[in-house]
Amino acid sequence: MINLTSGSSAQARDTARWAERHGARYLDGAIMAVPPAVGTAEAVILLSGPQAESEAHQPTLGALGTVAYLGADPGLASLYDVAGLAMMWSVLNAWLQGTAMLRTAGVDAATYAPFAQQIATVVATWLPGYAEQIDSGVFPATVSALETDARAMTHLIEESEAVGVSTALPTLIKTMADRSIAAGHGAEQYPVLIEEFGKPRND
Repeated sequence: MINLTSGSSAQARDTARWAERHGARYLDGAIMAVPPAVGTAEAVILLSGPQAESEAHQPTLGALGTVAYLGADPGLASLYDVAGLAMMWSVLNAWLQGTAMLRTAGVDAATYAPFAQQIATVVATWLPGYAEQIDSGVFPATVSALETDARAMTHLIEESEAVGVSTALPTLIKTMADRSIAAGHGAEQYPVLIEEFGKPRND
């Protein structure tokens, strides 16, 4: 059984156990692509479950796109799927925030887009180093401290308010930064916020 429909990691694991009880082998997956990209190399087919089954069916699944095997845990494909969506929406929302601000000064979205793309590309280069900090649990402020970033967040909130655009997104992140600083992490680097993202809060 190969399931490429959207669902939660818990549902994927439950389905894998159900399949095992019924003598079936199960792969869970997700299609990371817009519909026109399906069938091209741009479409990414996430797979998790038994590696042998993934290898056996890669030629068939390869017709849909580029297959990425993630591991034996059948829930991994679903987790990667939503983690990718979180990344996509966060980048787009940040761009929309900046676009809304610049439009108040007569700058259109097409003019801002190349600058925003440059910023996003630079930030993406930080991820491997930041990942090392998260995995080690040590967050030396080699670039800037969280308390410095928090002051810049305040500036973003104040400017957004001054030009009459929503402050909801920057205020949300500032609230998380403030909690982290209050917990004693102000002198550490931005990835220390992983501790806030890892807490089951809804505010």
